[in-house]
Amino acid sequence: AVVSTQSGHYGRGKSKWELSFPTAGGYGKLVGAMRVQVHYYEDGNVQLLTNKEVDESVQISSPSEGAANVVEVIKKAETEYQIAINENYRTMSDTTFKALRRNLPITHALIDWHKLHGFQVGKDIMNRS
Repeated sequence: AVVSTQSGHYGRGKSKWELSFPTAGGYGKLVGAMRVQVHYYEDGNVQLLTNKEVDESVQISSPSEGAANVVEVIKKAETEYQIAINENYRTMSDTTFKALRRNLPITHALIDWHKLHGFQVGKDIMNRS
């Protein structure tokens, strides 16, 4: 899933799950991997990339019960993961992100990107193209 908002928050999430069926007994092994990438922009770029793996045993005594149990385990794991990311993101937004980014360049002046050609770097770039 890819999410984009007007507030400068972008993200994508992906999960992959594999179920190994039992040869005997009534339990299968459900292994999953979840990955989330978040891009946050507010006077600077910040990215968060996180992964989580899950390894659960799932009761499969009938096809319908097995399917319901697999869905429940995946739903619980992904919900807990999303809640943990949201809580960390909220905390980091107020503390860590602000400490990581510098509001202004070292010169303490905003760069007017429309006047880039006035800088030596801009002239060098324009001459090369």
